[in-house]
Amino acid sequence: MGTLPVLILVTLAVLFGIVVMAVTAILGPKKPTPEKLAPYECGIQEIEAPHRRFPVKYLLTGMLFIAFDIEVVSFYPLAVLMRQLQVFGLIELLVFLAVLAVGYLYVWRKGAFTWE
Repeated sequence: MGTLPVLILVTLAVLFGIVVMAVTAILGPKKPTPEKLAPYECGIQEIEAPHRRFPVKYLLTGMLFIAFDIEVVSFYPLAVLMRQLQVFGLIELLVFLAVLAVGYLYVWRKGAFTWE
């Protein structure tokens, strides 16, 4: 069961990507109009440029929430297998929590959670 199945899968994935790009380049529409090239935001034309930039803190908070939320979801498989894993599972859980806590403290010290 060596690496042949993996090689076949990667080859098929790359070929699929190349075929999809080639087909869209050949069959896709090629008549750009001003309406097609104009930026589109929720169906509303931009009247004037924004007065100030949108704070990046909102985006950063959202990304941090998703990152920590995904990491917390990783606890579920450990909870299901905790009886089988016994002490090894507990040590693995504690190491995972330590890494998660270090990451949380790092972003806290960098000021990612302050709203100024």
